[in-house]
Amino acid sequence: MPQGVQQPATVDNFLKTILRSGIMDRSQLQEAIRKAPREARTDANLLADYLVRQGKLSRFQSKKLLEGTAQGLVLGPFQVLAPIGRGGMGTVYLARDIRSQHLLALKVLPPSRAKAEERLLVRFRREMEMCQRVAHPHLAWTFEVGLCQGVHYIAMEYIPGKSLFRIVMDSGPLSSPRAARLFCEIAAALDHAHHQGIIHRDIKPSNVLITPHDHAKVLDLGLALVQGESSAKREVIGGQGYVVGTMDYIAPEQAEDPTKVDARSDIYALGCSLYFVLTGQAPFPGGTNKDKIRRHRTEEPTPLAELNSSVPTAFAELIHKMMAKDPEIRPRTAHAVQMKLERWAAGEPRLPLDRPTDTTYELAVQEIEDRETVPPDITEEVIPLEGAPEGQVDEDGALIDALRAEETPVSSVVIAEEVPPSAAIVPAVPTAPAAPLRRKTQVSVATPRSASPKTPRLLWLYATIAAVGFLLLCGFLFWLVR
Repeated sequence: MPQGVQQPATVDNFLKTILRSGIMDRSQLQEAIRKAPREARTDANLLADYLVRQGKLSRFQSKKLLEGTAQGLVLGPFQVLAPIGRGGMGTVYLARDIRSQHLLALKVLPPSRAKAEERLLVRFRREMEMCQRVAHPHLAWTFEVGLCQGVHYIAMEYIPGKSLFRIVMDSGPLSSPRAARLFCEIAAALDHAHHQGIIHRDIKPSNVLITPHDHAKVLDLGLALVQGESSAKREVIGGQGYVVGTMDYIAPEQAEDPTKVDARSDIYALGCSLYFVLTGQAPFPGGTNKDKIRRHRTEEPTPLAELNSSVPTAFAELIHKMMAKDPEIRPRTAHAVQMKLERWAAGEPRLPLDRPTDTTYELAVQEIEDRETVPPDITEEVIPLEGAPEGQVDEDGALIDALRAEETPVSSVVIAEEVPPSAAIVPAVPTAPAAPLRRKTQVSVATPRSASPKTPRLLWLYATIAAVGFLLLCGFLFWLVR
């Protein structure tokens, strides 16, 4: 075989890799393969497809297992179903909590990055802490944070949808009513965070996810600051000489000193984000980061009306006020912004908040689980674990032997050509099929035979009848003699 070409996986190695991965233990795997079609018993790819169809593996898991990858598909109680995105500090995975069977998004910081960049580790730990301080329907919900096998993780709700940035880039600027309605929700989320003393410091369209029911979810507290905080290192939370934030949306005072911020700094970024979604461009496009900072401090953006004449004048004036250089001119609270935006959001259709039982949610999950390729921006396909223990092994080959021994215990079967492979073998005397079978082929299957359990019962029945007949005959003859 040419060098670099991967050899096909065998059923033996595939099953052993599943056991080593920890995705299933021996009894679960044996139950999963018990009804596998005959042809899948000798073909690893067919067996993998069968387990995917049965919902036992995701397409991503089956691909990695067939490649021989056992580690990095399980992290503590979480099974990694597929990578779904990349954050500033690590990869985000779609995962399942085996304790509750709930789906979630698992954000991790790889051990190598945690060791090489202490600043990232401190920031990730800060995000772990911040996530637990907030709880709002328009903020990504956090279920659990922790450290497992050298990996720091944040387990949060999985939210299907697209970022505001991607929606605008794909479909163009939003209408004023829709933008007002979505930013009412973002402002409500920020107001909640501000009441917990947390300043986001990185509000931007790519940090806002829009759900299938068209609701906003604010993401990523990785750069958040607790007001009055001074104990953390300057290179982590910022300070003189350290700029923290995204230059297209950063408030002038935040660019000068990232620790001298309050709710009004987030309101500035919120105004810049509104400007983007209504015009399709940032307030100060082009140039270097230094150019952007200078323009945020000294220049006014192109009037919104020149780029989108459909935006109501009063709406444009509110955005201009939110982006004032002087924080004193801006609205003082996110709640005040929310109340003003309600005016232009009135009459916009509103669906209920998204839930995991929604069809759109289930379809989004299914699409990820069935995806054949990993998104191009993913840096880590599986979680890079540190000192991860292997799962069970099958050194004695018992599982393989059991698979080969699990034959269909019937002497003859009918193969229906129009029935799916997983249901292709049916009894020779079946119940009425859902659709008439066009063609049937009788197939003999060699199986060990034992005495039929009906035989002794028939002998007993015949003996009983003979005995009763003999007694009746004797009685009749006795009656004749008398």
